[in-house]
Amino acid sequence: MPGSESLNESLASPDAHSSGLGSALIFAVWFGVLAGIVEGLGLLAFQHINWQRWGPMIHVSGKILWISPIVDVAFFVVVSALVWLLMQLIRPTKSGHAVVFVLSFLSAYDWLSITARLDRRACGLLALGVSFAIFRWFSAHLNVRRFCRRTVSLAVLLLVLTFVAIEGGTRLAERKAIANLPPAANDAPNVLVIVVDTLRGDHVSSAGYARPTTPNLDNLSRQGVTFENAIAPCSWSLPSHVSLLTGRYLYEHGVGNVQREPWLGWGTRGLGGFVSLAEALENRGYRTGAFSANRTYFSHDLGFGRGFVHFEDYFHSPADMFVRTFYGREFARIYLIRSEKSLVKRMLRSLGMTSLLDQDAEGSGSYGGAFGIRKRADVINNELLQWLDKSQSRPFFAFLNYFDVHDPYGAPRAYVNLPWQQLTEVDRYDAGIRFTDDYLGRLLKGLDARGQLQNTLVIVTSDHGESLGQHHLQTHGRALYRELIQVPLIFWFPNRIPAGVRVPQPVTNAAIPATVMSLLTNDNATFPGPSLDRLWKTPSPDTWPNPLSELAENKYPGKNDREADRLIPTASTGAMRSVVTPQWHLVAHDLKGIQIFDWMNDPSENKDLVNTPEGARAALDLASKLPRRHPDNEH
Repeated sequence: MPGSESLNESLASPDAHSSGLGSALIFAVWFGVLAGIVEGLGLLAFQHINWQRWGPMIHVSGKILWISPIVDVAFFVVVSALVWLLMQLIRPTKSGHAVVFVLSFLSAYDWLSITARLDRRACGLLALGVSFAIFRWFSAHLNVRRFCRRTVSLAVLLLVLTFVAIEGGTRLAERKAIANLPPAANDAPNVLVIVVDTLRGDHVSSAGYARPTTPNLDNLSRQGVTFENAIAPCSWSLPSHVSLLTGRYLYEHGVGNVQREPWLGWGTRGLGGFVSLAEALENRGYRTGAFSANRTYFSHDLGFGRGFVHFEDYFHSPADMFVRTFYGREFARIYLIRSEKSLVKRMLRSLGMTSLLDQDAEGSGSYGGAFGIRKRADVINNELLQWLDKSQSRPFFAFLNYFDVHDPYGAPRAYVNLPWQQLTEVDRYDAGIRFTDDYLGRLLKGLDARGQLQNTLVIVTSDHGESLGQHHLQTHGRALYRELIQVPLIFWFPNRIPAGVRVPQPVTNAAIPATVMSLLTNDNATFPGPSLDRLWKTPSPDTWPNPLSELAENKYPGKNDREADRLIPTASTGAMRSVVTPQWHLVAHDLKGIQIFDWMNDPSENKDLVNTPEGARAALDLASKLPRRHPDNEH
């Protein structure tokens, strides 16, 4: 066969030094940089292509282009050393060939798998064929050791330039954006909006809950204005966060589910095309920053970066960087779901790598990918305070998302300031609340130590509540019952907002943008009103608009939702809308009709009164006033 002699000669007589450990490590660096950069590009590309499967994907941003190569180099170095050691026992002269073959396989398997279009077994078989082809080509045409030694410095240089371009470019762009801000008013206060993701209003101790879950939030409530019946615009994070920043309901902004990310960025198309509170304050000279622990549904990639000069979501720690790469996710998937007695977990603990373990992985027992390593409240606090320390020459607007109340429930194992044991789901849910409240207090102390707190408008709310078994539901996002949409809402600003005021009127927390602009400027032409400060200045509840909640159809229920789908109206079979009045809560389903509850006398909403004369009259009246859905949510 033509060429077979030269190939056999190459295989039988490798370069004299190609089988040394040094050569194996050079191969590892060369292949690691190449595999990682291609992986990073692929992850970014398929995040666009596979956007309809956003939930289970690996979520990344541009930093992955330097993170993946570093992770792959480290992994390939370990693998190359192990292969080299094994070959010393079998056939030392073939060590270099074995290392190149294994690294070729790992690179090909990585590139095929990140498409998320092929079964793992198919990827493995295809990668095996590709690695044979690469190995034969290298052996027939190149002195592998000499080629890698000559070009490895270029590979490392490419990695360094990629790091400098991404990190340096981000910092320069932020500095330029701040330098170009218009002057701020001399007396402009800071604005801090804190969203405690998944916090239902009736588990706040100042609302009458039996456990002392929220001592710091209670203190804010005593010193500020509390809205006792604040209603979230949706029962899951993505649409609610859009409403919290734009002041628009779902029927207006249309972001009912994940949308395709434009290849060249969102620009002004993000958030349904509406101006955000961040943009409005940026135009008034504010330095703006967002700090997200919910990296699945409140991230820059989903268009939330609009108006924020600074946005921190992914890659908060080396562990999070690791599990957002392909092989990091595979390691997590295979090893980190095992019991605490497993060899791998015991080794990680002995090495001090507890951030990969101690209840720090988001998503029901899953690690890596979309969820990454759980980003706790202390990390959010540190990110914000470090950002503030860089410059205090301008007023700031900061938007925080704490995620510690979200499932899987529970405070970190090391957290000791907990008056009850974490035995049941409710115990663990409440533990997450207490932990978050603790770090809310620490954040306020940090601002006070910097002399910033007394000039800061603080707003605390949630994006939605949680079903802890009520109405056959386990979590959120499938229905619009009271436990899913009634959330805390507190405004605190010393000497500018009255202390100890409690407003019973049902309101929407989507009114936050209008209220902030009213408090700062005594006027608001940017966001739809009315602003909530009217209710503590000149109350007029008889003419106040009833708050809405909406839920787009979602045909893909979670594993815990299927029983509920058979028993109650859920978003699995159609879109839902609800309206809350001082007495009634109407819930309308596109296909399954209307429910109405007298929530004042039935706060758990166990008695549907739609078939009673009084309930039927109220339902007919309220249903006639529901707005039409946004065209993007029509099915």
